[in-house]
Amino acid sequence: MKKTFFLVGMLAMGTMVMAQGSILKGKFTKKLNSQVYANTVYLLKPFNGEMITVGAAVISSKDHSFSMNIGATGLDSLRYVAAGNEFYPVYLHKGEVVEIEAKDGVIVYSGTLSKENTVFAEWQKMIWPVRSITFLKNPSDVPSEQYAKTVDSLAKPVQEFVKKINTGNKRFDQEMKYMLPYSFTYEVVGPFTVGYEVGGRQEFPKYLQAAFASEKFADKNIWSLPFGYQYMVNFGFAKYMLYNGKIGMATDYLIPDMTSPELRANVIMKQLENGTAGNSKDFGAFDKYLLTPAQHAKMESFKKLVNMRKPGGSWVDFSYTDIDGKIRNLSDYLGKVVVVDVWATWCPPCIKEQPALEELEKAFEGKDVVFISLSIDTDKQKWADWVRNKKLSGVQLFTNSQGTIITDYKVTQIPQFMVFDKAGKTVSFDAPRPSTPALKSMIESKI
Repeated sequence: MKKTFFLVGMLAMGTMVMAQGSILKGKFTKKLNSQVYANTVYLLKPFNGEMITVGAAVISSKDHSFSMNIGATGLDSLRYVAAGNEFYPVYLHKGEVVEIEAKDGVIVYSGTLSKENTVFAEWQKMIWPVRSITFLKNPSDVPSEQYAKTVDSLAKPVQEFVKKINTGNKRFDQEMKYMLPYSFTYEVVGPFTVGYEVGGRQEFPKYLQAAFASEKFADKNIWSLPFGYQYMVNFGFAKYMLYNGKIGMATDYLIPDMTSPELRANVIMKQLENGTAGNSKDFGAFDKYLLTPAQHAKMESFKKLVNMRKPGGSWVDFSYTDIDGKIRNLSDYLGKVVVVDVWATWCPPCIKEQPALEELEKAFEGKDVVFISLSIDTDKQKWADWVRNKKLSGVQLFTNSQGTIITDYKVTQIPQFMVFDKAGKTVSFDAPRPSTPALKSMIESKI
C-alpha cells in the first residue's frame, strides 16, 4: 500500500510540474579537458550584458544525460542551456518537453518542436560551417581563403533567414530579428578567440571588413544581448589586435571608439567587476566616460586598489570583529609591520600553511610585527570553533566574506598573504607563504 501511495504521489508531483512548468532534458557531452567531462548543465538567462544561472541539473557520468524541471518563471522567455563554454538557446512553453543533444559545438533539438525552437534548430544548422572552426582541434588547419569564403557565403542567407522569421510570437520574432545578426558576427569572430589567424587584412572576410568599418557601438541595446559584453570584447580583439595590428589590450582601443555613452560606461564597469581592468595600460583614464556617481565611486576604488598593489602604495583600511566581538581596524597597527593572511576553514592550502604561520609569529614575538588573519568563512561558529580548538595566535578576524577585503582588496584566491610596512605602505600585495623562508626575510627587512 505504501509503495502504491508513493508511486501515485510521484506521478501526481510530475503532473503538477508539467502543469505549472516544462521539462528540458537530453544529453550534454562537454569535455573540459582530456580526462574530465562537465558534470552539471546550467539554465541561463540574459542579464547585464552577459548571462546568469537560473537553474542547474546533474549530468549523468554514464551517458551524459540530464533532466531539468523549469518553473513558471522560466517560461515564454529566451533561455540558454550550457555546460563549460558551450551555450545554446531554448524557448520553453507551459507543459512542453524539450529534448536536446549537445556535443562538440553542435546541438540537435528533437521531439515536437515549438515554432521558436524550430527557429533555433534551423539557425544552428545554418551557422555551423563557420561555428565549427572554433570547435576544431586545430583551427589553424583551415586556410584563410576557406574561412573567408565560408563567412561571406553565409552573409546573405543569414540576412534572408532573419528577415523571414515569423512564428506568430511577436515579442520573440522582434527579439530574434535584433539578436541573430549579432549572433552571426559573434560566431564569425569566434575562431580568433581560440588562436585562429588569417594572413593580411585583405584575407579577412569581406563581411568582417565591412563590420569593422561600420560598427561604432552606437546602440545601447547591445547590452540586452545575452552575449553582449563578450561580443564587444571579441569583436574588439579581432578588429584592433588582428586586423589593425595594435598592441596591448583590445578594450583600450574599443572603449574610446564607442559612440553610445551608456554602452561605453557599461563596458568600463564590467571590466572593473571582472578584474580585467587591471590589465589595461591606464584604465583610470576612462573615468571621464562614466555617467553616474556610483560608477565614479567604483573607479576610485579601482584606482586605490591599483595603487595599493604596487610596492610603496597605501593600504586601504578595514574594520572587522575578532572572536570576542571587538572591532579591529587595520589602521590600529600603524607603527608596526603588518602581515595579513586571508584564509578559510574549508581551504586545504590555507590550513596547510597554519603551522608555519604559527612558527613565524613566535619568531617575531615581542617585535614590532603583527599578524592579522582574515577568515572569509560565512559560518561564524565553525570559524570560532576552529580558532579556539587550534589555539591560533595573532589577530583573528571574521569577515563573513564581505566588506573591504572583498570589495576593495578584490581577493580572488586563498591563501593570500600581504605585507605592509610601519607607515601603512605596501611591501608586497601577494607575499610569499610562511612555509618559505622568503616571507621571514621580507618581514625582517622592514622592522
